[in-house]
Formats: sequence, C-alpha cells, structure tokens
Amino acid sequence: MRLLLTTYHHAFLAPGGGETEFLQLAEYMNENGVRADFYGHASRPLRYYDAIVHFSAVGGGQILLRNVREQGKPIILIPNYNFFNPSAGSLPVVQEHFDLADVIVLRTEAEAELCKSLFHVAHDKIVVVPPGISAAFARPVPDDLFRSAYGVGRFVLWVGVLDEAKQQLQAIEALHDLDVPLIFIGGYRDRAYYAKCKAAASDKVRFLPYLQPGSDIIRSAMQSCSVYLELGEDFPGHSAIEAGLAGAPLVLRDHPWSRELLGDDISYVASCEPDAVLGAVSATLTNGRRGALVERIKQRLVQPQTTALLIEDIEKFLATRAGGG
Repeated sequence: MRLLLTTYHHAFLAPGGGETEFLQLAEYMNENGVRADFYGHASRPLRYYDAIVHFSAVGGGQILLRNVREQGKPIILIPNYNFFNPSAGSLPVVQEHFDLADVIVLRTEAEAELCKSLFHVAHDKIVVVPPGISAAFARPVPDDLFRSAYGVGRFVLWVGVLDEAKQQLQAIEALHDLDVPLIFIGGYRDRAYYAKCKAAASDKVRFLPYLQPGSDIIRSAMQSCSVYLELGEDFPGHSAIEAGLAGAPLVLRDHPWSRELLGDDISYVASCEPDAVLGAVSATLTNGRRGALVERIKQRLVQPQTTALLIEDIEKFLATRAGGG
C-alpha cells in the first residue's frame, strides 16, 4: 500500500506535539510495510498513491482535499481536533474536512461520541485508533543525563510549547512558593504569553528551548522528574503518555480523554485553582508511585502496534471500496 501524507500548509511555522506526531507517522507506517511519503517536491504524482492521509482539520487543508477529491483519491483524515472545547468559528471548516473525508480517525471513544453530536457525519466513517508513542521511553537513559546536564535534583517537568490554552501560567502561579524547581521544555508560540510566564516565575522556574522529541535528553528528563505536570483544558499531548511510559508520576487536569486512555493511576485536578494544583503536586512529590502506568501503556499505546491498527482500518476501507461495497 502506498500512502501520501498531507497537512495544512502553515503547520510547521510553529511546530508542536501534533507536528511531531505527523512526522513520526511515516516512520511507523514504513515499519509496518507501507510506503508512506510526505507531500512536497519529492513526492510522486497523486495517481501513484492508493490514498492520502491528511493530518489536522485546520483551515487551508480543505483546499488541498478538494483537489484530491476531484481526482477521485480516497481521503483518510486524522483531524487532531479538540472536540472537548471547540471554537464556534472552527465548526464550518472542520465540517468541510469531514464532508471531504472517506474515513475519520479519532483517538478515543469519548472523541467519537462528541464528533457525532457536534457534526453531521456518517457514523460508519469514524474509526477509533488509540494514539501511540515510541517504546524507547521505557528504556533507561544512562548516567542520569538530564539532571547532570542542568544541575537539578528533584524537579517538576512540563514538556510542550508554552500556550495560553495549556495554562502554564496558572501552574507557575500555583507553584510559586514550592521548594522544587518547575522546568518547562518546548519554547513558545506567543512571545507575549512567554513574557507573562517569565514575569510570574520565581527563580526556581526554568524555561528550556525546544529539544528533539524522543531524544536521550528528553527521555532522561521524563525518567528522572519527580512529577510530570499538564493542566490544559484540552486533552494532554503525547508527552504525558511518554512520561507515563518513562515511569514518571503524573498530575493532569481531569479529562475524559486521559481517563479513557490512562485510567485512574494518576493524580487528577478538577481545576487550575492554585490550592488544587499545589495540593496535587505536593502530594505526588511525597507519595507519587513511579512506574504506575508503564504496563498499561505498553499493552495499548506503543508504536508501531497502534499504527498497525490504523493501517488495518485503511486496508479494510480500500478493499471494500474496490469491491464496490
């Protein structure tokens, strides 16, 4: 099977976790015996491919999809959309993506139910395939690389781009007087929000730049942190799953996405109220159990197995389409 991977044209002006997932998709597809190419100057003409896999439902992408549809190629859509807190302005654009797609790939049953309630979409278009991460996060990195490199002992870690929707500022304010460093890795999209975070930060807060996803230094940070923290109102990124596989105790905003995929062996906070965040982080620093999620994640959420499930769904669709079903 030959697949062409596409996304909206300005995706990589400020890359984040979604773009990392998109780039890794080709690697995992090829590990499963599929020829997967990224759309661009090095890709082949559209007729060469059995289908396209389009990542994201951000405006602009539908223009490409219209052209693909006109040429009769099947479209597999991974919308990477926040169904839990959708903006009203995004709904028509996402609906057009769904209208153009032949298959819509969602990550959780919770998302599937919301998709059906928010959009006009044939239910048989939707398949649920859980997200997957590299198994490398379970492999120890030698010599305590991260703590040695940055001169820290115990620390609270958050990996991901600084973004107002992710609510890093609330974490900084809630943990202002905590006697344990809070370390952010990932840079920022909005310089003004970064400035707010810097202004509110104590001298124990550190902002590290973008580090290569899956690198030894990132894996070491996750393996050696005392708490891994994310508080955004939307579902957490793949980094939370990676940290869980690395053995870190997690503190996450309570969310149906997290509950479905990661279960209850996490300290969940219902809101970003300072007392709630500080209490959850302090309790986890004292009593957090390392490795609580490792086996659950290994069984359900590692690559290339999850991409193999996606490929299986695509192959079933193409076989049905070829048979006229």
